[in-house]
Amino acid sequence: MDAATETAQPLEVIKAQQSRISELEYELGKYKGLLDAMSDGILIMQDTFSDCNKSACRIWKADKGQILGRSPVEFAPSKQPNGRDSSTMAQEKINAAAAGTPQRFFWKDKRGDGTLTDTEVSLKAVDINGEKYVVATIRDITEDLRRESKRTLLFDRMERIIERRTKELKSSHDALQDERSYRTRVEEDLERADMELNQVFETSTEGLIVTDNKKNILKINRAFSSLSGHRHEDIENKKCFDVFPCQECDRTHCMASSRLVGNDRADYETDCLDASGQRIACSLTATKLKDSGGTSIGMVISYRNITDYRRWVEALQYSEALHRITLASISDAVFITDDDDNFVYVSPSVETIFGYTDTEVQWLDKVTALLGDDFFDREALVEHGEICNIELSVCDKLGCQHELMVNVKKVSIQTGTTLITCHDITEKRQVEHEANLKHEQLVQAGKMVSLGILVSGVAHEVNNPNNYIMLNTQLLSRMWSGAAPILDHYYNDNGDFSLGGLKYSQISERVPHLFESVLEGSNRIKRIVQDLKDYARQDSKDMAQAVYVNSVLKHSLNLLANQIKQATNRFEVHYDKSRPQIRGNYQKVEQVIINLVQNSCEALPDKNCFITVTTRLDEVRGKVMVIVEDQGTGISQIDMPHLTDPFFTTKRDIGGTGLGLSVSQKIITEHEGSLEFHSSPGQGTRIVLTLPAMAHSS
Repeated sequence: MDAATETAQPLEVIKAQQSRISELEYELGKYKGLLDAMSDGILIMQDTFSDCNKSACRIWKADKGQILGRSPVEFAPSKQPNGRDSSTMAQEKINAAAAGTPQRFFWKDKRGDGTLTDTEVSLKAVDINGEKYVVATIRDITEDLRRESKRTLLFDRMERIIERRTKELKSSHDALQDERSYRTRVEEDLERADMELNQVFETSTEGLIVTDNKKNILKINRAFSSLSGHRHEDIENKKCFDVFPCQECDRTHCMASSRLVGNDRADYETDCLDASGQRIACSLTATKLKDSGGTSIGMVISYRNITDYRRWVEALQYSEALHRITLASISDAVFITDDDDNFVYVSPSVETIFGYTDTEVQWLDKVTALLGDDFFDREALVEHGEICNIELSVCDKLGCQHELMVNVKKVSIQTGTTLITCHDITEKRQVEHEANLKHEQLVQAGKMVSLGILVSGVAHEVNNPNNYIMLNTQLLSRMWSGAAPILDHYYNDNGDFSLGGLKYSQISERVPHLFESVLEGSNRIKRIVQDLKDYARQDSKDMAQAVYVNSVLKHSLNLLANQIKQATNRFEVHYDKSRPQIRGNYQKVEQVIINLVQNSCEALPDKNCFITVTTRLDEVRGKVMVIVEDQGTGISQIDMPHLTDPFFTTKRDIGGTGLGLSVSQKIITEHEGSLEFHSSPGQGTRIVLTLPAMAHSS
């Protein structure tokens, strides 16, 4: 796979993740729209309100900005109608809801314009992004109270009428006609009161049923018929749990009556089954029905359908759980921060990159503690809304270095304003680095191959003029020998004279030595060129050659003479006088020795340090050894196990390829020999090359 494909893959993953985040944001927006469409006010709070829907703003006659960041007490008078302090009562309800006990109560609110209104409040604890919140549902019951007040007035009026008429009956014993007239008026008033009560009962938006003490249904209203799916004629001689049973109701147990034990009123939520068998979530209020003497004669149960509200809550919880699972399953670390870089959200996957748990990261307080100060251009983020592919180098909890690809995006998620995703590209960068390194090494190996070809050509070109020098020098030497007696005779007869700008008395003895030096230099050039040609020519596959180790070492040192001269003034070589012999390949053994001596030369810190090369025959073991010792910088214990690994080198800055000892080890293994390294930092190095000796070496 090429580098372009490797780079494209994380980009596609990032795009897919961004697309998924956009889908989730769309889903949240949809649920936000449903929330705003509800007639009841919904507010989310901790100590203060952090979010609300449009209905809450409408009920309180205040803008969203006037609500958020304020406490519930700021939207209530100092005292509630029951005489209790609003602040104390509100805190008790909120604490109880936060502890897991849902609350439902009536509350007097102070609107944004200063007017007061009556509401029915429900409080319930929820978990959002790992934090505890309380969701408040408020319903404006001003109209309900007005209708309730009207109904109460009607009851009071009826009671006053009954009381007045009763007194009139008691005081009207002497006038039968008056008594009849009185009864007629009472009946008319009662009929009118009953009609008014029936109208209130039937027009209630909540489903109402009236039962006797045996749970027999006496009366239902239209709202209950619509909610339960039962008509008035369907409920004759039926009990409440036969018509619209609660989740835990049966013929031996009635939830409403059990909750009214010791209470005149009970509020609770449960699921009920309608006529079609469908489960409907309801909020119930059960009230004891008493006669004039205070004796319970039945109960009135009010039903309010909260199915849509519960679905909304469940959908919100599902969406939150889905987002949490999605973020926990991806390998990228995801952060949401506010404008001050404080963490609002930290994904659990942060531990795979930074080594910290999400809780530990929260303790760090700010994202800059992980990614550094000013790791992105804030002005560019404001202008473009998103900055992609920021490369950062950071340390994890254990101090290990990581290369990250960071994306930053402006968002609006509760108090969070910035979304930061971090993708670990450490392995990718290491692979790219190793690929580049191997490419460089292959290029270097190619150069070495080219150099071998060039050496063969250069050796041929050097040999031709060198042969001219050798032949002509020998000819000139013979010519000088022939002319010397004549020049000596002339010198004896005529005295000293100049020859080539120099006096004859000075050069007569030096010229023969000059010819000898030129011939010696030419012969040295010829030997070096021949050694280079031998070293550069293609290796023979023959592994059965009889190889004199002293000869291989001598030729190797001829090639390295200049490098040795530049590296040290203290070079010594000791040849075993028995001229040890091995069975193998001459060129390959020469390559190994050259590599070992080169390494020693490069390890010397100055020219006063020594290098010693020794050949030795161990007849008892049947082994031939070449020992290379130097007074160089030595090798660390960390590097020692990797000396013969391919491409491992500590000299990359001076052109090392890491192939020399790797190839040498392979060659020695082919010869059934071994390489041993003994070294310590600052103590020099001793390398022992051991090969099987040929029998009867001489």
